Amino acid sequence: MPNETKGITVKIDAGLHAQVREYVESHGMTMAEFVARALDNELHPQINMKEMNTMPNSRTIAFQVSETLFQRIKDYLARNNMTQRQFFLGLIEAELERDQAERNSLQEDEPAQAGAEAQETDAQDHDEPVAHSEEQPDGAEPEAPVEEQSFEQTM
Repeated sequence: MPNETKGITVKIDAGLHAQVREYVESHGMTMAEFVARALDNELHPQINMKEMNTMPNSRTIAFQVSETLFQRIKDYLARNNMTQRQFFLGLIEAELERDQAERNSLQEDEPAQAGAEAQETDAQDHDEPVAHSEEQPDGAEPEAPVEEQSFEQTM
């Protein structure tokens, strides 16, 4: 028993129609074959085996979104001629690269900060005046003040 066929009539932009007509003619197909293939690809997307071969040990990430957000994403993808996979991988990779750059920047700043803190500590150790109490236990005489030397003088 042959497959039953039904017709679909749609109106599309004249520019898009011209592109489709040119494509159909250059590929030696009928308009019906083209539309059937396009609809089948949209309804049943095929995984590009070339992409899968370049990603050994690949894993799947799946999540749910609201219907409103899903429609916004679909509209964006259509306007930018992108697949969901391209879109989400691009977002993930961009965020991971941004995070790595931020972490690298923080790691580069840490040695400089540690050096500055060490210099501050050294300066505090040598520049702070020594506090002497006026009162001495057991009625002892107060000691003569200790003459302070600067850090440069001790070296």
